[in-house]
Amino acid sequence: MTYGTLTGKKERLWLPLGYGNAAKYGVGAKAALLDVARRYGLPVPTGIILVDEAWRRALGIGLVRRHDDGSLSLPDGSRLVFAIGFPNFEWELPGPFAVRSAFSAEDGPTQSLAGYFTSRLNVDGRDPAQMAEALRAVWESAERYAAEFGELRRDVLIMRMVDAKHSGVAFTEHAYADDLVNFTEGLADKLVSGAVAGDSLSLPKLRAGEKPHADLPAWAQRLQVLLREVRRVFSHRRSGRDWDIEWADDGEQCWLVQIRPITRPTRRNEAFTIANHKEILPPLPSVFMTSLIASCADQLFAYYRNFDSALPENRPFIEVFNGRPYINLSLMIEMMRTLGLPSKLVTDSIGGESERDYPANPRQMLRKVVPLVRFGMAQLFAVGAARRRQRALLKQTERTYETFTETIQAAQRVYTQLVTGMFSLTAAISLPMLLMRRLGVLEEHTARSRSIATELYTDLEPLRRLAAQHESIRAALERGELPEDSQFRAAWQTYLAKHGHRGVYESDLARPRFHEQPAPLLSMILAPQSESKPPRRTLKGFLTLPLAWQANRTVRARERLRYYAMRAFDALRANLLRLAAQAAARGQLPEAESLWELTVEEVLRLDEGWQPDLVFFAERTAEIARLKMLPAPDLLHRFDDLERDLPPEERAARLQGISLTTGEVCGRAWVLHEPAHTPPPVASPVILVARSVDAGWLPTFAQVQGVVVETGGDLSHGSIILREIGLPAITNVRAATRHIQTGDWLRLEAGRGTVSLDGAQ
Repeated sequence: MTYGTLTGKKERLWLPLGYGNAAKYGVGAKAALLDVARRYGLPVPTGIILVDEAWRRALGIGLVRRHDDGSLSLPDGSRLVFAIGFPNFEWELPGPFAVRSAFSAEDGPTQSLAGYFTSRLNVDGRDPAQMAEALRAVWESAERYAAEFGELRRDVLIMRMVDAKHSGVAFTEHAYADDLVNFTEGLADKLVSGAVAGDSLSLPKLRAGEKPHADLPAWAQRLQVLLREVRRVFSHRRSGRDWDIEWADDGEQCWLVQIRPITRPTRRNEAFTIANHKEILPPLPSVFMTSLIASCADQLFAYYRNFDSALPENRPFIEVFNGRPYINLSLMIEMMRTLGLPSKLVTDSIGGESERDYPANPRQMLRKVVPLVRFGMAQLFAVGAARRRQRALLKQTERTYETFTETIQAAQRVYTQLVTGMFSLTAAISLPMLLMRRLGVLEEHTARSRSIATELYTDLEPLRRLAAQHESIRAALERGELPEDSQFRAAWQTYLAKHGHRGVYESDLARPRFHEQPAPLLSMILAPQSESKPPRRTLKGFLTLPLAWQANRTVRARERLRYYAMRAFDALRANLLRLAAQAAARGQLPEAESLWELTVEEVLRLDEGWQPDLVFFAERTAEIARLKMLPAPDLLHRFDDLERDLPPEERAARLQGISLTTGEVCGRAWVLHEPAHTPPPVASPVILVARSVDAGWLPTFAQVQGVVVETGGDLSHGSIILREIGLPAITNVRAATRHIQTGDWLRLEAGRGTVSLDGAQ
């Protein structure tokens, strides 16, 4: 190793990249991680780490001079390069080179500072003046943040440039079965700076022993291998299960040029399905019920994580689009891939489709044999577990709750018990049903099955007979009135005692039960009873009776579980309306029924004394009316423009982009083409609209409440910074700076990736 002579004696001023112990010398994470990667055989370009000692020594003896304005100067660049004692760049490290900051504050576990500091590309290592000027620019970039970070270690990475044919950024996150890749042709400097958006690709992860996917481009196959090896080398680092990787492919080798921990997860364009929510909820569920379902999402997916703790714990299982709760289909498909099961098991059962069908993976099933056995045992004992859940549900009806908080917590428990019980029962039903369908005996058996849900219809028969025998009863029913006949009233009360807690769209707590609004039942009494008979028994039907018995007992258990859950819902609904009537008497609500226009979070605030005014409810009513007009497709992706097909007069001018964070904000637009350090020209709240952003926009970010970016991939440095800050922000909003003018009133829905111009403000 060559040493420098900045102090007149030999000092360790640089380390070869791949030395393996850079971190022991205090080198920052940016260089230390690449040092480990190269040491363990990952394809990292040849290079050196110029350690902080070189900077401090050069500053100490005057080879670098510091000025009051934060700039640096070099009295003699050639002397600086000679004094550092670089290796022979012409022979030992053929160039050109990238000279990059590797300061101590960069690439930490909580903040990456992506793009904060300077890099210089294509530096000719044989030219001392070029090398010295590159070092000066990199060191000087630390001066801009001296007040924020103090005196940083100013290590510098000097790496051989890759003659890139393709390059980009890849996020490999343990919560996803695919790696997210942004790429472009040539160097990725414009991509990471946000000057260009590049293209995106979801790259399936390779596991040990798997080969790259042959249908991918050659560079993508090489990238698959590189990402797998990155996960292998760094799997022992707890803080680094998720990695942000910059890579470059020269047509023969895919090189790792930077690796850092992901500090904030990405928001990917996942697929969602309305699935069975469409069957059990009204076309537009109440605001209250939609938010209640969303609040249970983590506990619902925890059911699956109880079988396999390797499944994601922080990905949303349910998200709300246009006021409706949607199930994360991508997450469910990836769960099947993780378990080695075919993805069609999900798409066939709950609807939707995946971008590609993934067949069964026997090798992965062997890896996951323990979770799969647990799944199987849960299905085997699903009926007994359902009985235990019924008892737990009944407990929720045994007491009166005196606060909204207690009642909502009970409702969340009931909903979670119901849905997770349905998970195991539905899974237990699916195999016998599939076999009976393939054998052609499904209708023969299901026509003979009976459950408590069937009794909701058949138990009306005594009332039907009375209506048929007495003209006065029939006449009252035709008027939509409850007959006065005492015999009818007695039979009616018997029926309500058993089924009165059921109702139309009963899974929405806002919907009345039959004992509150009996009109649907009264019309059913008058409807002619079906005389259909089950098909004749066949030999194949007799032989498959064990299958039918198993399916029928599970169906009965599932319907009985729903029956008791709805009994609990009825009690909780009454409790909520009682508390809402008290809140209305205190002036917190216009009327008790206004409760259903509030989210769960807003209802909890009522316990704290919150008193929304009439303007709030007028705006909420208008929003509900707007949501009723919006489409609710069975399948959608997070960044879809859900209002695209509406007539222009029924929607505001809307622009679609990619969601970087969540949150909604309304405010005035501030359109800028370069960072501004002066206060915004419009009153707060302010939404910044810019063509592209990077670390230089930080002072501007501090003055706004939301950000709309016209150009820039979701993995660019600017996007990483916005995620770390947490501002409501979207990117890739095409022509945003042309469509929007400073002062326009905007509605930014960051979670949906949309910004709307509202001319009403």
